[in-house]
Amino acid sequence: MATDPEFEKVYRDAQECFDDKRFDEAERLFLQLLSRNTGGYADVFNRLGLIYSQKGLHERAAHYFEKALALNPKYTDASLNLVVTYNELQNFTEAERVFNQAAKAVRSEPASLDPFIEGKLANEHGKLGDAYSDLGRHDQALEEYRKAVKLRPNFMDILTKIGTTLREKGDMDQAIETFTKAKEASPKYVPVYIHLGMTYYSQGRQDLAVQEWKAAQKIDPANRAVQVYLNLVKKP
Repeated sequence: MATDPEFEKVYRDAQECFDDKRFDEAERLFLQLLSRNTGGYADVFNRLGLIYSQKGLHERAAHYFEKALALNPKYTDASLNLVVTYNELQNFTEAERVFNQAAKAVRSEPASLDPFIEGKLANEHGKLGDAYSDLGRHDQALEEYRKAVKLRPNFMDILTKIGTTLREKGDMDQAIETFTKAKEASPKYVPVYIHLGMTYYSQGRQDLAVQEWKAAQKIDPANRAVQVYLNLVKKP
């Protein structure tokens, strides 16, 4: 199912809130995602179920776990969460039924990946890429970043990191090509304009740098970093 960069960003913000146990904020963001896509996503329903379980709202939790399984019947985590919830509700017959179905699905064939499970894997590759980058191991960082964008081509922050890593390696042409592709894929993503401008500026191509920074300023007039760069370029 196709997603857009803004949708992915809200999902990752919601995931971060969930991981930090800021469940009220996570709930708000996950519900916002569902309001934008009435078809829903299995992982979003599963996480909402977990939030309501934490709040002791077991009937509501069961409702969302059921929705997750309706979208992806092989979603083992949601199945097991539903089993626990049915037990909390003392609905032992349904708990046993769901457990047996989950066990059968696991035995019969490998579980299919939910779209947002792929997103999680992409994030993990991105984090590992960051760790390699911090150590100055650019080739390993690039390998992880590329694995991430293979799973999630719309993760513009990671695609931008590929460009910055190539620039740090001194591969300016590949960096520019990467930033340009990212800009075409997400024309309103300001950081890529900033980094493309910085790459041009480092090559002494000031006019092209200013062109990128002005484009970024047009998208986000309040961006202070862009204004600083433009002011510095104007100085004699």
